[in-house]
Amino acid sequence: MIIAVSPYHLTTREPAALAAMLLAERVVTMLPAPLQGKQWGAVKAAAQNVPRYLEFMKTWQWTMPLWEEGVITSSLEGQEAVDELRPVCARIDEEERLAPLRLLMKPELFEDHERYLDAFAHDLLKAGPDPGLTVPIASGLDSFACRHGAAVARSEPASIVQKTEAALGREVFSVAIPVLLQADAERILEARELLQKELDDLRDALSAIADGASNDSATKDLAAAAKAYAKAFEEHRDILIAPSEDDEQRVIEGTVVITGTRLPADAVLDSSLSAMRNLSPVFAGRESSPAKPTGNAIQRQGVLSLIVRVLGRPARRS
Repeated sequence: MIIAVSPYHLTTREPAALAAMLLAERVVTMLPAPLQGKQWGAVKAAAQNVPRYLEFMKTWQWTMPLWEEGVITSSLEGQEAVDELRPVCARIDEEERLAPLRLLMKPELFEDHERYLDAFAHDLLKAGPDPGLTVPIASGLDSFACRHGAAVARSEPASIVQKTEAALGREVFSVAIPVLLQADAERILEARELLQKELDDLRDALSAIADGASNDSATKDLAAAAKAYAKAFEEHRDILIAPSEDDEQRVIEGTVVITGTRLPADAVLDSSLSAMRNLSPVFAGRESSPAKPTGNAIQRQGVLSLIVRVLGRPARRS
């Protein structure tokens, strides 16, 4: 089971990201890298020349053991997730139905790699207030996940755009399971090893649904796997949350409800368009039909979104 995670969620250590690091066989994310590529020379030069990029990289330093063990990656089948940004921006520039979104875009960012890295890093560090970046990043990650049959982890909808996006989906399952809400990379790796058998069964059940299975048998298999995993988590709980002098972060456990929702591949773009029409009278009369599903069978059925909500926390307000 591969789960795509927003780079914003990794930067802020959202429960959606922590849950994915434990539950997924692999986590894929967009790694901001120089336009010249991920070669060490280019990355080192960028870190020296773009202070905010260096600041951003430091916020991800805690995840390095997970990258080294192959738990987190930025590519699948030789394709980089971050390379989806330009195609999304090109679609917005070329497709008439997406014309209102052009007001949000910043095409000049791709003309200068230092400006691009500075803007990308700055927005990640601020948790994403710039729709000129958040929209193509979120849409590009969905597109990448669709093409590779991965699910996408999402936080509980809070903003108007997120709630509009969620309304476009069709719920296919919901399970409540215990996870580590706060932990360092080494503790996550330890938990993955202790719970490997139960996690493998849970991943298989999730993968079956991600691949399109939506019958009662698939749902029952998922419920059984989730129950077995929760039991194993409880049996190993003392080890999983035991304090250690080596811990960089205090370990916090919690129960999350994971709701699997099948979203259209263009849910991010469609919900952003809807928000623009609601906020600006200029676009109120420019209704547009959602894009027709294209691509392979997995792409046509949309993206499996895993919405992670922490039990016991008040609902976030938009």
